[in-house]
Amino acid sequence: MDKQEKPDKSVDSSNPPKPIVTEEVRKDLKENFQLLREPVTIAVFTREGQNDQYNRLATQLISEVASVDEKISVEFHPIGGDAAAKYRVERSPTILIAPERYRIRFTGTPLGEEGRTLVLSIILASIAKAPMLSEGFSETILKLTEKRDVRVYVSPT
Repeated sequence: MDKQEKPDKSVDSSNPPKPIVTEEVRKDLKENFQLLREPVTIAVFTREGQNDQYNRLATQLISEVASVDEKISVEFHPIGGDAAAKYRVERSPTILIAPERYRIRFTGTPLGEEGRTLVLSIILASIAKAPMLSEGFSETILKLTEKRDVRVYVSPT
Protein backbone atom coordinates (compact mmCIF):
# COMPACT_ATOMS: atom_id res chain seq x y z
CA MET A 1 0.00 0.00 0.00
CA ASP A 2 1.28 3.46 -0.81
CA LYS A 3 -0.46 5.33 2.00
CA GLN A 4 1.40 8.54 2.76
CA GLU A 5 2.31 9.49 6.30
CA LYS A 6 2.19 13.20 5.50
CA PRO A 7 0.02 14.05 2.52
CA ASP A 8 1.86 17.26 1.59
CA LYS A 9 5.42 18.05 2.64
CA SER A 10 4.92 21.76 2.05
CA VAL A 11 2.65 22.12 5.11
CA ASP A 12 4.38 24.09 7.86
CA SER A 13 3.70 22.12 11.07
CA SER A 14 5.12 24.92 13.24
CA ASN A 15 2.32 27.20 12.05
CA PRO A 16 -0.84 25.03 11.93
CA PRO A 17 -3.56 26.18 9.54
CA LYS A 18 -6.79 27.71 10.77
CA PRO A 19 -9.48 25.01 11.05
CA ILE A 20 -11.84 24.73 8.09
CA VAL A 21 -14.54 22.94 10.08
CA THR A 22 -15.79 25.37 12.72
CA GLU A 23 -17.18 24.17 16.06
CA GLU A 24 -20.71 24.94 14.84
CA VAL A 25 -20.21 22.90 11.67
CA ARG A 26 -18.53 20.14 13.68
CA LYS A 27 -21.62 19.97 15.91
CA ASP A 28 -23.88 19.70 12.83
CA LEU A 29 -21.65 17.00 11.35
CA LYS A 30 -21.76 15.00 14.60
CA GLU A 31 -25.55 15.14 14.47
CA ASN A 32 -25.71 14.13 10.79
CA PHE A 33 -23.11 11.38 11.21
CA GLN A 34 -25.33 9.66 13.77
CA LEU A 35 -26.91 8.15 10.64
CA LEU A 36 -23.67 6.30 9.82
CA ARG A 37 -23.99 2.52 10.01
CA GLU A 38 -20.96 1.00 8.32
CA PRO A 39 -17.38 2.32 8.27
CA VAL A 40 -16.49 4.59 5.35
CA THR A 41 -13.00 5.06 3.97
CA ILE A 42 -12.15 8.31 2.23
CA ALA A 43 -9.11 8.22 -0.04
CA VAL A 44 -7.34 11.50 -0.80
CA PHE A 45 -4.97 11.64 -3.77
CA THR A 46 -2.49 14.46 -4.34
CA ARG A 47 0.52 15.21 -6.51
CA GLU A 48 3.15 17.39 -4.90
CA GLY A 49 3.83 20.45 -7.03
CA GLN A 50 0.39 20.41 -8.67
CA ASN A 51 -2.39 22.51 -7.13
CA ASP A 52 -0.57 22.52 -3.78
CA GLN A 53 -2.94 25.05 -2.19
CA TYR A 54 -5.96 22.89 -3.05
CA ASN A 55 -4.11 19.73 -2.01
CA ARG A 56 -3.52 21.22 1.45
CA LEU A 57 -7.15 22.36 1.74
CA ALA A 58 -8.52 18.98 0.61
CA THR A 59 -6.22 17.10 2.97
CA GLN A 60 -7.09 19.36 5.89
CA LEU A 61 -10.84 19.33 5.16
CA ILE A 62 -11.09 15.55 4.89
CA SER A 63 -8.93 15.05 7.99
CA GLU A 64 -11.17 17.41 9.98
CA VAL A 65 -14.39 15.82 8.70
CA ALA A 66 -13.10 12.32 9.46
CA SER A 67 -12.12 13.34 13.00
CA VAL A 68 -15.80 13.92 13.81
CA ASP A 69 -16.76 10.22 13.76
CA GLU A 70 -14.74 7.05 14.31
CA LYS A 71 -16.59 5.28 11.47
CA ILE A 72 -14.80 7.53 8.96
CA SER A 73 -11.19 6.71 8.11
CA VAL A 74 -8.85 8.49 5.72
CA GLU A 75 -6.09 7.25 3.46
CA PHE A 76 -3.62 9.56 1.71
CA HIS A 77 -2.07 8.45 -1.56
CA PRO A 78 0.29 10.02 -4.08
CA ILE A 79 -0.85 10.30 -7.67
CA GLY A 80 1.41 7.95 -9.57
CA GLY A 81 1.24 5.24 -6.90
CA ASP A 82 -0.52 1.87 -6.97
CA ALA A 83 -3.79 3.11 -5.47
CA ALA A 84 -3.99 5.97 -7.98
CA ALA A 85 -3.50 3.50 -10.83
CA LYS A 86 -6.09 1.11 -9.39
CA TYR A 87 -8.75 3.86 -9.20
CA ARG A 88 -7.58 5.73 -12.32
CA VAL A 89 -6.83 8.94 -10.45
CA GLU A 90 -4.94 11.54 -12.46
CA ARG A 91 -6.07 14.93 -11.10
CA SER A 92 -4.81 16.55 -7.94
CA PRO A 93 -6.50 16.68 -5.53
CA THR A 94 -9.02 13.86 -5.95
CA ILE A 95 -11.18 12.48 -3.14
CA LEU A 96 -12.84 9.06 -3.35
CA ILE A 97 -15.64 7.99 -1.00
CA ALA A 98 -15.65 4.27 -0.09
CA PRO A 99 -13.62 3.44 -3.22
CA GLU A 100 -13.73 -0.33 -2.63
CA ARG A 101 -17.53 -0.26 -2.96
CA TYR A 102 -18.46 2.85 -4.96
CA ARG A 103 -17.16 5.17 -7.65
CA ILE A 104 -17.88 8.44 -5.86
CA ARG A 105 -15.23 10.98 -6.83
CA PHE A 106 -14.63 14.63 -6.02
CA THR A 107 -12.04 16.44 -8.11
CA GLY A 108 -10.72 19.51 -6.34
CA THR A 109 -11.57 20.62 -2.82
CA PRO A 110 -15.26 20.24 -1.90
CA LEU A 111 -15.77 23.52 -0.08
CA GLY A 112 -18.92 25.62 -0.13
CA GLU A 113 -21.92 24.00 -1.79
CA GLU A 114 -19.88 20.91 -2.63
CA GLY A 115 -19.46 20.33 1.12
CA ARG A 116 -23.11 19.34 1.45
CA THR A 117 -22.69 16.81 -1.33
CA LEU A 118 -19.57 15.45 0.38
CA VAL A 119 -21.42 14.91 3.67
CA LEU A 120 -24.40 13.31 1.92
CA SER A 121 -22.06 11.03 -0.05
CA ILE A 122 -20.38 9.84 3.15
CA ILE A 123 -23.73 9.12 4.79
CA LEU A 124 -25.19 7.33 1.76
CA ALA A 125 -22.03 5.22 1.36
CA SER A 126 -22.28 4.23 5.02
CA ILE A 127 -25.92 3.20 4.86
CA ALA A 128 -25.51 1.65 1.38
CA LYS A 129 -28.44 3.51 -0.04
CA ALA A 130 -28.87 5.42 -3.26
CA PRO A 131 -30.37 8.89 -3.12
CA MET A 132 -34.10 9.22 -3.65
CA LEU A 133 -34.87 9.04 -7.36
CA SER A 134 -38.14 9.70 -9.10
CA GLU A 135 -40.10 6.62 -10.11
CA GLY A 136 -39.65 7.32 -13.83
CA PHE A 137 -35.91 7.82 -13.47
CA SER A 138 -35.52 4.59 -11.47
CA GLU A 139 -37.38 2.65 -14.18
CA THR A 140 -35.14 4.13 -16.87
CA ILE A 141 -31.99 3.16 -14.98
CA LEU A 142 -33.18 -0.44 -14.57
CA LYS A 143 -33.51 -0.72 -18.37
CA LEU A 144 -29.83 0.09 -18.94
CA THR A 145 -27.77 -2.97 -19.83
CA GLU A 146 -24.31 -1.46 -20.32
CA LYS A 147 -22.03 -0.04 -17.65
CA ARG A 148 -22.32 3.76 -17.39
CA ASP A 149 -20.33 6.53 -15.73
CA VAL A 150 -22.48 9.30 -14.31
CA ARG A 151 -20.77 12.64 -13.80
CA VAL A 152 -22.32 15.35 -11.67
CA TYR A 153 -20.88 18.85 -11.59
CA VAL A 154 -21.61 21.18 -8.69
CA SER A 155 -21.23 24.90 -9.16
CA PRO A 156 -22.77 27.83 -7.29
CA THR A 157 -23.15 29.79 -10.56
